[in-house]
Amino acid sequence: MKKIIQYGLVLLIGGFFLYFVFRDTNWTDLFQKMGAANYNWLALGVVISMISHWIRAYRATLLYDAMHFKVSTTNSFYAVLIGYMMNYIIPRAGEVSRCAAISKTDDVPVEKSLGSVVTERLVDMVILLAILGIIFLLQFDMISTFISDALKSNTQDTNAQSIPWKWIALASFGGIGLLLFLLRKRLVQSSLFARIFSLIQGFGDGLLSIRHVKKPFLFIVLSVLIWVGYILMMYFCLFSMESTSHLSIVDCLTVFAIGTIGVVLPAPGAGAGTYHFFVMQSLLLFGVAKEDGIAYATMVHGIQMVILIILGAIASLIVLGKQKNKENEQA
Repeated sequence: MKKIIQYGLVLLIGGFFLYFVFRDTNWTDLFQKMGAANYNWLALGVVISMISHWIRAYRATLLYDAMHFKVSTTNSFYAVLIGYMMNYIIPRAGEVSRCAAISKTDDVPVEKSLGSVVTERLVDMVILLAILGIIFLLQFDMISTFISDALKSNTQDTNAQSIPWKWIALASFGGIGLLLFLLRKRLVQSSLFARIFSLIQGFGDGLLSIRHVKKPFLFIVLSVLIWVGYILMMYFCLFSMESTSHLSIVDCLTVFAIGTIGVVLPAPGAGAGTYHFFVMQSLLLFGVAKEDGIAYATMVHGIQMVILIILGAIASLIVLGKQKNKENEQA
């Protein structure tokens, strides 16, 4: 029942965002915009994303090696593709499916490979937070204006633009910090603090597990390259439409960061609806019309979904074939 409720909520969230994004859509106009796009740029973006997935698979082998399991990059790549495919079918099922695939091909226990996935996710989270921090510094005024406009009611406040949001934010952080300092003795003794401290400690332990990797510097470089690839994928895809081709790499970083929030949120189809909404909203910051933003998000999300489901299905058949061959050899 708990699982049913969880999936129901996920479907509800995705359905809400899909309805909100496409409720006033002129479908004929949308298909015309998508048909007029330059798919050579989209194809280049897909190739770059596949390279990023391959790097992710190679990075995983370093963690498997640290656990004394020799896994080929090819088998790891099959598992990554299967994981992405499953995320489009069942939200958040990709990690377990990926570990199950590695278990079938290389006999890596699922619980051990799940631990390596947690480490990967922690590292990815740190890099994503760093990207968000950089964007926040580079585009603070634009992002703060966007947030204030989004939160503002329909009644226009003529003084809204004069509010020093930057100083209000700094003062808020300072006030929260002072309050936490004054209440530190009570907080330390509370069960909530113990839980938060445990989570932070687990986070740190996960990151420190990288020290068991034989090539930690290579692991970090590969981690950065994965995200560079994702950013470049989105950047080159922007050239597929005339309305988005003028955006700079810094603008792309902003769209990428906000769009990533849509992927992280629980929604079916690996961000179907949430990704469209956040990318469309971020493109509005740069003067891209809502209709063009929806067309761009639909193309990028749709093409990746189709390709990853197809490749994931092929990888699943290959993994099953490898498992059957292994069973025949053992018989």
